[in-house]
Amino acid sequence: MLALSAGFLYNMGMEQRAKILLADDSHAIRFLVSEILTQAGFTVIQAADGQEALDKTYKENPDLLILDYEMPKKTGFDVVKEVRSRTGYLHTPIIIFTAVTDKSTKLEGLGLDIDDYLTKPADEDEIVARVKLLLKRSQQRMDSNPLTHLPGNPSIQARVEREIASGKPFAVLYCDLNNFKSFNDKYGFEAGDRVLKTTADIIVQSSKQAPNSFVGHIGGDDFIVVCPFDKAERVAQEIAVQLDKAAPAFYSPQDKAQGYMLSTNRKGETEKFPFLAIGIGIVHNTKRPLTSFAMVSSIGSELKCLAKQHEKGSFYILDRRS
Repeated sequence: MLALSAGFLYNMGMEQRAKILLADDSHAIRFLVSEILTQAGFTVIQAADGQEALDKTYKENPDLLILDYEMPKKTGFDVVKEVRSRTGYLHTPIIIFTAVTDKSTKLEGLGLDIDDYLTKPADEDEIVARVKLLLKRSQQRMDSNPLTHLPGNPSIQARVEREIASGKPFAVLYCDLNNFKSFNDKYGFEAGDRVLKTTADIIVQSSKQAPNSFVGHIGGDDFIVVCPFDKAERVAQEIAVQLDKAAPAFYSPQDKAQGYMLSTNRKGETEKFPFLAIGIGIVHNTKRPLTSFAMVSSIGSELKCLAKQHEKGSFYILDRRS
């Protein structure tokens, strides 16, 4: 059976504020699991049957559900079917708590998009470990860009702030495609998505020249690389070279032959546009201290805009100001 040890606490950072719905018709099970999760820093909402679990899910919007397999009114699987039918809960982590261990039951659960099982009796370490893992995966999935699967803005900011706090020399590369809007306007969004995926792959591969580097997708055609300062220019050069090599393949034979494309500019006028290229601004802390993520973003935006003014091909600018 479940046992509760004294002084049972986990240092879980942001996960401590997560809200968990716990549904089980056994008062003893609810009490013990709730105590374990509460002492671990979670907020726990209890439900005694399947219908109550549904009602409280829609009312409280929990971050994770733990559902007993067999409950009055609605079973755990019944609750899963109804919850997953609503768009807002397609990715909410769900654990089924059960004493049933047969293969057919678990296979049925996999078909319902259940994330994990806890077999009764479960001990406190296993309960908290599985909850932490699912919440971490859920956060990563929500944070990542749906097209490139690269980390998004929350992870980007956290990584930059960690580098600032370390005090070690580091650089942040702000990467922005040139002429992407005009390309999208002519070739369409599917072609634009292929460009973004290829650009993401190029940046990821290029960043491997810098150990422990980080690549993120700010949004649209804006990407970011965080790496040691002494590798920053090498990474920027590689990104520029590989993007310029890849760019012609995105165009029609006619545009490729003539070396440019005709598309409409922001004024609605037809204009010649060069092939896609990338502008990169390199921010670093070796000439002056960087004190905040906002400061890094401001400098990076300024530098990449200057780099994008380069008339032909990809280009990078390293901040040399003191």
